[in-house]
Amino acid sequence: MIERLTARLGLRLRFALFFAALALGGAVVIAGALWFGYTRAGGLLDGYVIGGMVAALGVMGLAAWIGLLFDENVAKPILALASDLTTRARADVDLQIDEAQAKHLSTLAPAANAINAALSEARAARARAVERETARIAREKALFEALFRDLGEGAVVATPDNRVMLYNRMAQELLGDIGLDRPLSNVLRPEPIMDALSRMQEGRVRGHIGAETFLAASANGKRFLLGRVSPILSDEELSGHVLIFRDATEDLSAHAQQDHLFNTLLEGVRRPAATIGALLDVLQSADDLPPESRAKFRKGIEDEVARLFDCLRDMGAQHAGVKSRRWPMSPVAAAHVFDGLSVQARVPLSVARSEAMLSCDGFAVTTLLGGLLGHLAEDGSRDGFSLSAEQDGAETRLILSWQGEAVTDGQLTGWLKAPLSTAYGDYSGRDALSAHQTDVWAEARAGGHRIVLPLATAAPPLQPGDARPEFYDFNLPEVAGGDLAERPLSDLSFVVFDTETTGLSPRGGDEIVQIAGLRIVNGRILRGESFDMLVNPGRPIPPASTRVHHISDEMVQGAPDIVEAGRRFHDFCQGAVLVAHNAPFDLAFLRLKEKVIGRRFDNPVLCTVLMSAGLFDHSGQHTLDALCERFGITIPPEARHTAMGDTVATAEVFVRMLGLLQAKGVTTLGGAIAEEGRMTKIRKAQNY
Repeated sequence: MIERLTARLGLRLRFALFFAALALGGAVVIAGALWFGYTRAGGLLDGYVIGGMVAALGVMGLAAWIGLLFDENVAKPILALASDLTTRARADVDLQIDEAQAKHLSTLAPAANAINAALSEARAARARAVERETARIAREKALFEALFRDLGEGAVVATPDNRVMLYNRMAQELLGDIGLDRPLSNVLRPEPIMDALSRMQEGRVRGHIGAETFLAASANGKRFLLGRVSPILSDEELSGHVLIFRDATEDLSAHAQQDHLFNTLLEGVRRPAATIGALLDVLQSADDLPPESRAKFRKGIEDEVARLFDCLRDMGAQHAGVKSRRWPMSPVAAAHVFDGLSVQARVPLSVARSEAMLSCDGFAVTTLLGGLLGHLAEDGSRDGFSLSAEQDGAETRLILSWQGEAVTDGQLTGWLKAPLSTAYGDYSGRDALSAHQTDVWAEARAGGHRIVLPLATAAPPLQPGDARPEFYDFNLPEVAGGDLAERPLSDLSFVVFDTETTGLSPRGGDEIVQIAGLRIVNGRILRGESFDMLVNPGRPIPPASTRVHHISDEMVQGAPDIVEAGRRFHDFCQGAVLVAHNAPFDLAFLRLKEKVIGRRFDNPVLCTVLMSAGLFDHSGQHTLDALCERFGITIPPEARHTAMGDTVATAEVFVRMLGLLQAKGVTTLGGAIAEEGRMTKIRKAQNY
């Protein structure tokens, strides 16, 4: 019991209790001696009592004085040396220990420096050995990274639970906000990928291992990607998959141009051909035609032939620029078309579940239906929009229904004449219908109206008669379950962030003017996955604040407001633990804006100030500058008090703190939060 109790006491408290016990023991000894003298020699008891009290007070005062000197010159330096040695052992710091802080400890400080030097040498020797052993691997890795990075197509390697392990430059260009250890569903609509993975697994159980194609929209609905997914097998077990994809929008645009050229060519040929035919009929039927008139007819024929050849040459030249491109007409799930339309819709849209497969250009059909929906909703006379599919053998009818005013044939014709989108150039809705060899019409039904779009039905990935193996139950592995608090810190992703503001009072009207963030995965700072955005505060920035962070009113003009910036930063932080220096300050600004942003910042949070107080002497300095000095981190003067500069410094500090937390026995997120809670109580008590 006593051992467990003393184990929880700090070194300084133990020394204080020792000197207190020494003083008390001295007082007891003096009292006992005086009592013994009184019983033996006699005399005035008052004299003995007064003498005993004076002696006891003197002993206790002397013990307190010596205890304070011992605390200042022995206990504190020992703790400082222990902290410095732990920091250098766990945080990979090679700085020399300051021996002046332990000048009264004789050779203890030089011995600590000798241990530090030995640690540094051992670390250097280990690094040299690792470097020699990994040189060949590093060269191969560099070659692979160069090849992978510069692929002309987007490439992503994902874990079985669809978290990103690796991506290249083109993938980042096509998908935008992609990042390591982040769900693939953040940047791609997951349904087509999951369907392709399911088909891939079906092939595996039948003994066929190969790639599956997919046509998927980006998460924001702005791009359509045509690609293939291949399994990564380890000992016959799925350990991940590789996705290779390209932007299908370019191909769609190219084919749209081809189709438009073809339609234009038909129009350009039809008129001259008709004119030539009419003129030839006149020449052949009118034998008595005067020579002058006959010459005029011949001239007319020559002019029309020349016009015809000009049209053919022009169309040929235009066609040459796009003839090499492809038009992706592939099996597409009706549910994926509906999903893409739901993303684009600016009005409430009810979508009926459908298992139908379509043979179509999914992007063109989605864009066509989206355009029709926009026209239907633009004047506010219609509501109750819904999407459904009716399958009838080789044909599947996509049905867009509504309540309210009907649509005339003239209105529908006018809408279909307009270009589909800017990606298609002059390619119209009517051209898209022609490419699919179909048409669209409006009709009245009981309770409302609807537009019907018939499309060819594609064969399902699995035919009804295909047998499934008995053991088949395909499901991608999920992220490691259990309470998040029990997850090891080493398994978590972090976003270190910082804000710059107009002032220090979030409830007093001050606003954010800059947000910066960096991701940390596997203890590695991903400098390529950063967030740095100026924010228009909607109010003047005080000159005093500008002198600190150097952000002026002119710099934030035209910058996003907190609604846009907050949503984008929230997306950046998805699935990560937030880390900041003095986190309550920065979070207060974000959480006060949750209502207008429409997002909740409910991520777990760690504060490097409280972590520092728990790792080191809680009564010491825990500023960012002090921590950088402790860990040997240099902050360029021009970067200090900038959002990104402070974020980088905080990230460097935090990575080093992770090793110290592990050495202290704090290995889980819950343990780190509990340690912060303990420090919060201590610091609050210090303020009273």
